[in-house]
Amino acid sequence: MIKPLKAVYSYYFPEVRSLISDITKEFPHDVFLQSIDPGLDDFHKPVIASYLEHMKSQIPHLSSFPNSYTTTGSEAIFHILAEIKSCNVSKPLYVFNGEYEGYKGYGENLKLHFTSVDIDSDFSSLRPGIFFVSNPSARDGNILPNELLERIGKAGHEIILDLTYVGLTAPHVFKVDYPFVKKVVISLSKPFGLYYYRIGFCFSREPMPTLEVNKWFKNILSHIIAGKVLNTFNDSELAIKYKDYQLRAIDQLSKNLSLPLKASDVTILAYIKEKDVPDSLKGSIKEFKRGEQYRFCLTPYFLEYEKHNIL
Repeated sequence: MIKPLKAVYSYYFPEVRSLISDITKEFPHDVFLQSIDPGLDDFHKPVIASYLEHMKSQIPHLSSFPNSYTTTGSEAIFHILAEIKSCNVSKPLYVFNGEYEGYKGYGENLKLHFTSVDIDSDFSSLRPGIFFVSNPSARDGNILPNELLERIGKAGHEIILDLTYVGLTAPHVFKVDYPFVKKVVISLSKPFGLYYYRIGFCFSREPMPTLEVNKWFKNILSHIIAGKVLNTFNDSELAIKYKDYQLRAIDQLSKNLSLPLKASDVTILAYIKEKDVPDSLKGSIKEFKRGEQYRFCLTPYFLEYEKHNIL
């Protein structure tokens, strides 16, 4: 029996694998030889431009952020938290119940404390602080409405917006032009299965000097791959193409668990609300619990279907 994953490991799409094989068939040594002349310090800039073009219909106004940096994905979160720590920012830090563990994980190691709050909270009752919000939400793989961000901002809070899953859902407009959205974190790990290539971006309203030095230490091969991927596939193309994998996997998993699981907006995930799970079954799926719901990663099913040419 195929088992779902508690952690989210994205599907390494065969289309992406094929593209990478083409890139490395004749390894691009010529690019690396440009390190002296003309230099590779700005090599990431056209890749960031490609991302802005690729996602312009889903993340309009992202290009309005005056500062952009290349990162290894979640590295950006650490740098943001390190900046909060080093600048002695006294504002409280908030996450939603069941949110991505990396925020607290990085924060606690920097001696920063996060408070978990319910997504339906009265945000005006909280001391003005900084919310770390993933959208689509790591809690259940579903898109949070832009109105939720507005409620947080109007209550006097700032937002660090993590758009790691964007591109792995059907097209949707994610608003980032609110003045209270101070930084936006991007990764190509989830939408293209490029987890181990460690490629992401950070967009900020204020300069981030610690990320500026990444222009010297970035992975050039990962940027070559990222640029090719972004210029080959349409936004959400793979997410839409593999929707049938998701639905088939959910049907199979629902029967195994005797639970009516639902398809998350994120193509590789399924979820169910805690209130819809009988008490007698909660113990058997407790490892998948995140806040008020349970989340399941379906990647093992995708791999099995591919192996047997089921779809």
